Amino acid sequence: MAKRILISVLVAALMFVVWAVAMQAQAGAPNPAAALGTPQAPTAPAQKPAAGQPPAKAPAPAVKGPRPEQFLGKFPPLDFKPPKASEFRTTLSNGLVVYIAEDHEIPWFDATLLTPVAGGGMAGGRGRGNGPDGEEVYWPQGRGGGPGGARSFLEPRDKLGIQNLTGSVMRSGGTATMTNDQINERMEYLAGSVSPTLLSIHMRHVDEGLKIWLDLLTNPAFPEDRIRREREAMIAPLRNRNRNLSGVASTTWGKLLYGEDSPITAEVTETTLNNITRDDVVAWHKKYWGANNAILVVAGDFKKAEMLQKLEATFGKWRSADTKATPNYPKVSGLASKPGVYMVQPEGATPNQGVIRVGTLSLMQDDPDYPAVDLMNYTLGGGSFSSRITQIVRTDQGLAYSASSSVGAELHYPGAFAGFTQTKNSTVVFATQLIVNEIERMYAGDITQKDLDFAKTARVNAFPSMFSTVFGNIQNFARLELEGRPKDYYDTYLSRYQKVTLADIKRVAKKYLQPDKMVILVTGYVDECRAGADKLLPNQGAIDAMAAKYGGRTIDGLAKKFGDGQVHIISLRSRATTN
Repeated sequence: MAKRILISVLVAALMFVVWAVAMQAQAGAPNPAAALGTPQAPTAPAQKPAAGQPPAKAPAPAVKGPRPEQFLGKFPPLDFKPPKASEFRTTLSNGLVVYIAEDHEIPWFDATLLTPVAGGGMAGGRGRGNGPDGEEVYWPQGRGGGPGGARSFLEPRDKLGIQNLTGSVMRSGGTATMTNDQINERMEYLAGSVSPTLLSIHMRHVDEGLKIWLDLLTNPAFPEDRIRREREAMIAPLRNRNRNLSGVASTTWGKLLYGEDSPITAEVTETTLNNITRDDVVAWHKKYWGANNAILVVAGDFKKAEMLQKLEATFGKWRSADTKATPNYPKVSGLASKPGVYMVQPEGATPNQGVIRVGTLSLMQDDPDYPAVDLMNYTLGGGSFSSRITQIVRTDQGLAYSASSSVGAELHYPGAFAGFTQTKNSTVVFATQLIVNEIERMYAGDITQKDLDFAKTARVNAFPSMFSTVFGNIQNFARLELEGRPKDYYDTYLSRYQKVTLADIKRVAKKYLQPDKMVILVTGYVDECRAGADKLLPNQGAIDAMAAKYGGRTIDGLAKKFGDGQVHIISLRSRATTN
């Protein structure tokens, strides 16, 4: 033990000497002994300049580098052409569509199964490439079409959650030939991961990995005890969701836009989960999980022809599902709630911050107006630190860490435009007024050609990053096909953005940012958020200016200007009161 202590002390001392030598070298000292406390001869004081000689000049100030906007228009236009989907697309003998690409960077195999009925059972991969997208969803229903938990608009209303429950138990319940523990142990030994929608594994183990993956898809055991445990795990967080500030804000926002009874806002509940039996899970799997409802995406260190033979020998035997998955997308005829100011308070402890959303319905993603709306929003609040809402709310006024706006364009029904931030209770009204003010500026046409050029350059120059990985490339193409989108979407992407004019921006701002159609939602401690700022905050000048424009320091002034004059207090029990 004494020897170990001695060695540890010596090692620590040696490391200190090395550090001291490095520090002295950076400071220009010739001898590191001084750093260790060794007595040194005193250093002679600096000599004053001789009489009649000018004093030494101070070092010149650092030269500031150029700003990014100075380079606008000084480089040749981007000349990037995306690859063609046809180069990667093929089909197996059973009709399963496959997008396949060689990638010899490392000896790894990545594959994902895109299906409108995927849910649960996700596993993280160890290899390259893009995983499922992580876009934020502002209400319970998100569009289907990828691995993960977004619902497909196929579930019975009284059994919402069956999609995710089935996907989870397909993985956690094991198969007819392997228990869940056996699958876990084997995949750990192979240093890979597998789920109903994903396989990521070293190339030397790909044959066994494909066999296990197909077994999960075709022979899930669906044991009753595992279904019960997964159901209980899904129910537990539901019991506290009304206490979560961000969750309450998201759910309430969706219901204000689309309505309480819309499939878009339909929520999984304890009741709908308890309605699901094992027979329901087995029937759902048989009805929708099959080769005719999926697209396989494969990339890795292989020869394409050889890999297609392996896929044919495995996934070529996958049966077709009983029913073609045809989602029943909802019809959205207009804003479900009347414009105005709404407030909702989470249950439990009163929060010290409020979440603000200001917005309305927008458009669908393949609408011809979308590029112009996207560029308009880039200047307004979607362009990170260069955008107006971020600059005003965060940088200038210091009210929040995150402040932005987004255009949540969906594929099959109108999405939502929303300005967003989260700030302390006393500045909720002030922050809301600032966001509304920026929306009104944009609505009035307060945007320049310079703003448009900056936004357009950002979007155009970011386009190649969509194709930065081999696996990501073919996922892009597969997702387009699964969602039934235009095949030339990427071929025409740049031209659709490049042809947008300043007149287009002003036109779509008038069309989609109409202040009299805005919904303002504040989620938080109602009494404090409603009261507004006191007179002790440092930015009183800006607060007073906004209060003068929007009817005072409380949120009631906004209600009079953008609604029926009332602040509508929403109950989490789906009942609204007015006061």
